[in-house]
Amino acid sequence: MRSKRTARKLKSAWIGYRASDAEQLVFSLNEERMQAEKLLREERELFHAALERKEQRDAELKQLLADALAEERRWIERAGIHG
Repeated sequence: MRSKRTARKLKSAWIGYRASDAEQLVFSLNEERMQAEKLLREERELFHAALERKEQRDAELKQLLADALAEERRWIERAGIHG
């Protein structure tokens, strides 16, 4: 049978071991959180860059359409066609 002193030492060692595990877990979770936040920032930057390119392309297409319609109107006016 173990003495009370040995039992206390074992219990203390076990609590210390568990605390060390908890600290390691907290550290690992913080590392994962920081990595996830970094990836989220990168994804957000990529999304905003893609959105900006889309908006720019939409504006270019809108201008091309307006130019094409204006050119079509000029051709219709030159040809003397009235709708």
